[in-house]
Amino acid sequence: MINHIPSFFNKEFAHDALRNILVIIIPSLLLFYTIDIEVAIPFAVGVILSSLTDLPGNRKDKLTTALWCTILFAITSFTTTFALHYLSWSILLVLGIWGFICTMMIALGPRWGVIGNLTLIVISFTIGLKPQNPVTFSLFFILGTASFFTVSLIQVHISPYRSLKFAMQDGFAQMATLLETKIKCYDEKADLEKTYRELSLLHIKISEQLENIRSLLLREQSLVHSSNTKDLIWLNKIYRLIDLYELLMGVDTDYEIIREKLKDTTLLHSIRHLLLSLSKEIRSIEQKQTLDSTAEQINREIAQLELELINISPENKTLVIPILKHIKYITNIVQEVQQSIIAPDPTWVSAMAYKNFVSTISKSQIIHKHFKSKSPILIYALRMAALLLAAGLIGYLLPEYRYSSWIILTIILVARPSYINTQKRNYERIIGSLIGIILSLILLLMAPNSTILFIVMGVTLYGFYLFNKPNYLICVVFITIAVIAFLTLYEGNIWDLLSSRLAFTLAGSILALLGYFALPINHQRTMNSLSHTLITNYHNYYLKLRERLSEDNMDPQELRLARKHAQTSLAQLYDNLDQFQKEPRYKKADWTTVLSFQTLAYRINALLVGISISITKSVEDKNDSIVLERLHGIEE
Repeated sequence: MINHIPSFFNKEFAHDALRNILVIIIPSLLLFYTIDIEVAIPFAVGVILSSLTDLPGNRKDKLTTALWCTILFAITSFTTTFALHYLSWSILLVLGIWGFICTMMIALGPRWGVIGNLTLIVISFTIGLKPQNPVTFSLFFILGTASFFTVSLIQVHISPYRSLKFAMQDGFAQMATLLETKIKCYDEKADLEKTYRELSLLHIKISEQLENIRSLLLREQSLVHSSNTKDLIWLNKIYRLIDLYELLMGVDTDYEIIREKLKDTTLLHSIRHLLLSLSKEIRSIEQKQTLDSTAEQINREIAQLELELINISPENKTLVIPILKHIKYITNIVQEVQQSIIAPDPTWVSAMAYKNFVSTISKSQIIHKHFKSKSPILIYALRMAALLLAAGLIGYLLPEYRYSSWIILTIILVARPSYINTQKRNYERIIGSLIGIILSLILLLMAPNSTILFIVMGVTLYGFYLFNKPNYLICVVFITIAVIAFLTLYEGNIWDLLSSRLAFTLAGSILALLGYFALPINHQRTMNSLSHTLITNYHNYYLKLRERLSEDNMDPQELRLARKHAQTSLAQLYDNLDQFQKEPRYKKADWTTVLSFQTLAYRINALLVGISISITKSVEDKNDSIVLERLHGIEE
């Protein structure tokens, strides 16, 4: 546990947490002591909410986020404050209309989804604070937003590849985890079906990570075209990371056959031990260390495995030799990365072909597509609009409308398209709020002094930023303490705050759950569509492999693109299957066929990738007839 602490604080979100807290505290305290709390609060809230939209990205991404957030935050803060003061019933229209628009933004991608989500939270916070002066509040709120994005844009201008480098470090850490899980495939005592499911879940995470890296890389034209040695070293590391994933996903022979044939030998134990050493070596890349002793151990274990091959049957040799060649190739990749060797190869994506790997569909086409069909995102947007309208109506009927902001905020944060994610968020928010309220009560009774409350806010806000991505429950504990400390300074009535926080959080959680049952999403339709897409992409990948065997001059980028589509659609199917299986209406269904299909999909992908490696990389003496025989076996 202690060994992971340095790695945790070396993540991009940990660096951003420190930056964010400094941008919040320093100017807010200056405003508080030089002007008053009425301007310090909206400024701080503007910084906090805008900082939560600052996802990893390149200069264009950061600029897009800054422009759209500033515009949307300005519109929603002004419309909400003026509605509260001059036409209170119109806040229902604000909630309903913006609820639908902001949720539909999810269709444009994760960055836009976060912008939409935080725009809704702007409305919630504005209702909760109920500012006395609408103009002053909105102006200083936008000033806080602009201040944060100024810092963010300066940072990305100074270090344009920052997000790419952090993403690459995380990628190597996930590769080490993937390899540690794959060790179970060579353990005859481990449940292979369970291992396949574990690998499926890892595949979802790693596929998303690699898609993010690929997007960051191929949209950085200055890096792709660069002849600078330092840039080429980073470029090489990124491509080697993607190649490493290909090697770890691929297998030339079925694991069941490997286990059965080698169970009475020492080879399985030797392979497991070698893979464990290799996973430590890969993890050392992420930790920026060079473990000479581990590298020497890997070389000794490879030599030992080669000696063991001498005394085994020819049939078993044909099983182990491809595994050994893959391990050697992985070892070479790790050494290249550690030694900063520049070794470009023909499979790198050219500057001319990068558009094939990055989506270029216009945003209007994407939105139009979701309006034409019974899109899950459209249903989710309608659900969010209805829930926010309901929450607004409850608040409108209450004597203190601002307390409904807890209901609205809870709905925004916990209502998710699927049942299981909504339930998970509900649990984390309720438990986190309870713990936060108890700790807040203890802190406020022991330290009612305003200076101490400012320190508590600073520390807990930092904790909130640190755990916002890795652990939502802990994040809720920290933000609950920060918000209650802040509202105590702002309003002073602690008991009303504590009771309203708990009661309206529970009300929001119940509404979010009811919303799922009122407007459920048909995951089965999505699953059928994704299954068809996966089979199509597998078939295309298979055809490209056959074409590569018959045409040596085939563009290797076509094969890389076919693999990307196959693995992306596999990750999407896994994710949908995971959601589908946990739906309450399907709990008693027989999942035997679905789970078998999931396992089969993983095995086909691994075999296709293994054959791809045999053709393009790791096998020195290619035997096309053997490879064709394997392809025919997959087709059957």
